[in-house]
Amino acid sequence: MPDKPNKKNAIGFPPPLLGEKPLRLPVIAETAAWLALEKPPGVGTRAYPWDTEPDMDAALNTQLREGKPELLRREASLFGSVYYLDPAISGVAVFAKHREALADLRNHFGSGDCRFRFQFISAAQPAGSEASFRADAPLLQHNVKPKMIPSTAKGKKAFTEFKRIAESPKGWALWEASVDFFRPHQIRAHAAAHEIPVMGDALYGGAEAPTQRALHPKKQRAGLNFPSFHGLALHLAEVQLVPGDPDATILCESPKHLRLLIRRMGLGE
Repeated sequence: MPDKPNKKNAIGFPPPLLGEKPLRLPVIAETAAWLALEKPPGVGTRAYPWDTEPDMDAALNTQLREGKPELLRREASLFGSVYYLDPAISGVAVFAKHREALADLRNHFGSGDCRFRFQFISAAQPAGSEASFRADAPLLQHNVKPKMIPSTAKGKKAFTEFKRIAESPKGWALWEASVDFFRPHQIRAHAAAHEIPVMGDALYGGAEAPTQRALHPKKQRAGLNFPSFHGLALHLAEVQLVPGDPDATILCESPKHLRLLIRRMGLGE
């Protein structure tokens, strides 16, 4: 059974491993085979040609080689990300602790045995729009830009189930996207293809975050013309890592600033 998270169970990353500031990332679940961390936006899980941000694979292994006690006691011979999660997305990041586990877990992921549930905010659609649908456009990496594009001729298979969870009179919607396998930028590209691009996703045409004044029109104090949120409003909330094993279901609460925005938009408690 995976260990449950607590405030003291976290791994530190001094600069410059994951950027200019020190980070301490909570351990949200752990077994003898793998470790799940709460990934913040701004860092990647592994190196990728599109990304310039630091990655967690390199940062974990650097500290393991240097003999950091909080990593040595986890009895890992290496750390390897099970799947790629691009830097803009927050949520569950899973790392195998040895080569056998890494091969096994990546095989489960590549075979579509796992299950992933994302949540994101988009601008509200016109009245009468579908509240749930399946996106199945094959995806192809753009030959110039760091993005994916739909291509029936050359794209690779990709499937995403979308479900609208809530809609606000303030003009925003909260969506759930579920997949059993995902390619880089898949949720972002499929959402954009169905005209619900993720809020803050300039690469795929997402709406800008509303200002504080737009969310609080009755307030008159200074400073309300600033954006209410910075970054991509997309979060990996749940991962079922091993099929049929309830103890391998990993949950990760949205970052505090995203939870606050959801409440202020009238999309949740």
